Amino acid sequence: MRIIKLFLISTIMISSTLFAQTLNDAIKLTTNEQFQSADDAFKKLIQMGPSNGEYYFYYGENFFKNENMEMATKLYQKGTDVNATNPLCYVGLGKVQWYQGKQADAKANFFKATTLAAGKDAVVLMKIAEAYINADTKNLTDAFTLLAQAAKLDAKNPEVYILTGDAFLEQNDGTKAIENYEKAAGLDPKSVKATLRQGQLYNRSRNYPLALDFYKKASLIDSTFAPAYREKAEIYFRAVQPKAAAAQYKRYLDLNNDCIARGRYAGFLNQAKMYQESVAAALEALKCDPNNPYLYRYLAYDYFQLKDYPNGLTNCNTFFTKISPDKIIAQDYENRAKLNSQMGNDSLAIIDYKRIMEQDTTRTEYLGDIANAYKKTKRYKEAIEYYTKKIKTGKANANDYNGIGLSYYYSKDFVNADSSFAQVVKQQPDLYVGYLWRAKSNVQLDPKNEKWLAKSIFETFITKVKPEETEKNKSYLIEAYNYLAAYYASLKDCPNTKLYMQKVLELDPNNAQAKKVIAGLKC
Repeated sequence: MRIIKLFLISTIMISSTLFAQTLNDAIKLTTNEQFQSADDAFKKLIQMGPSNGEYYFYYGENFFKNENMEMATKLYQKGTDVNATNPLCYVGLGKVQWYQGKQADAKANFFKATTLAAGKDAVVLMKIAEAYINADTKNLTDAFTLLAQAAKLDAKNPEVYILTGDAFLEQNDGTKAIENYEKAAGLDPKSVKATLRQGQLYNRSRNYPLALDFYKKASLIDSTFAPAYREKAEIYFRAVQPKAAAAQYKRYLDLNNDCIARGRYAGFLNQAKMYQESVAAALEALKCDPNNPYLYRYLAYDYFQLKDYPNGLTNCNTFFTKISPDKIIAQDYENRAKLNSQMGNDSLAIIDYKRIMEQDTTRTEYLGDIANAYKKTKRYKEAIEYYTKKIKTGKANANDYNGIGLSYYYSKDFVNADSSFAQVVKQQPDLYVGYLWRAKSNVQLDPKNEKWLAKSIFETFITKVKPEETEKNKSYLIEAYNYLAAYYASLKDCPNTKLYMQKVLELDPNNAQAKKVIAGLKC
């Protein structure tokens, strides 16, 4: 009987160790950002222990850390359903509520968790503190209190000091943060997390060489620790070394070759402005995750930069159908507006630009974009209205003055057109555009050439046109030469009249009027 009892005890111990190791392995996959592999591991764990609330909590953490609050909440709730006395899932529910701004509900769940733990579970205290530290709405006072309590319960747990370091970092106290990270590393020299945190601290303080040293050290401790390669990629990206950055992220992808990682890789390539490579990565990721809205966002941005506007707009529209409205950012509306503008859909572009400004009235940079779209659709009154608003912000540039000038010109308000183009000349004195349209405006202000207002302006325009710009400005140059020939003809200055008519023929050898004028000259 004693032998059977010993066998049963031995079996239970082996089984317990196996489950603990398996759970730790699954948690490590989450820490390593191998979310899809972790998903498979947690599913197997739950099959073996369907009433184990701890499994559901860490499975929920896998989704939470991958920014899927909905699935995380479902798993935390399931954990409380199958194991109502396990405190961790109440921490999970409270954490989601805290991130959502439901602080009273969150604290109720945190209180329930600490009550069930009866002050004896350091992990419960640490997980609550982690929520207070990492959420947008901080509660660092309570976080420090909870971590101090956790340290008394489990003084040799490096995670306590990593979180304490995180809390100090949120207070911008780098000295105390590094002290705690070093203490964590001292307790566990193989803690890649503690080493990574030290690198992130130096990264935050823009000491990139030292940050890189710690990331490299983390890779030496555990060559399979994927976040270290991602962080190294970010460093190289900031150092404007896109190829080195992409190589590090490729290493990250080799370790995390799941669908989620492929999607993140596409996003990184987009940020690194490697647009063609980002397209390829996003299309590959779509094969296994066709409903991931962010992949369509990357493709929309990529194709815009590559000037493939039809594909850009198609993917942008797909993104808007798949994304949750609360996840849409101003840049998404801007990108769709620009794509629609390139495709000739300026009225749709205006809607998106206005939508951005309705949400944030400080985004005055879009006033010029709205005005440009109105100008393109020949709605000059509205264009003038929005250019004027942009000018009143004090942030107008030469393009804005040129835009309002053209809008006034085509509205036949030549006085305001001339004033606007004068501002273009003031801001861009070496470019021909302002002079050209000032001259054309002055022609209209002096229709009978009584004062020859455009003469000197046309002369300056001619000098500003560079040789390589001659062909595209041929018609404008001919207009200027004809005007100047007419001016000299009015003075009976035959040589100069002939000179400018010959310049017309140099640009247009078959110009009948120039030939006729020259034939009639006697000089």
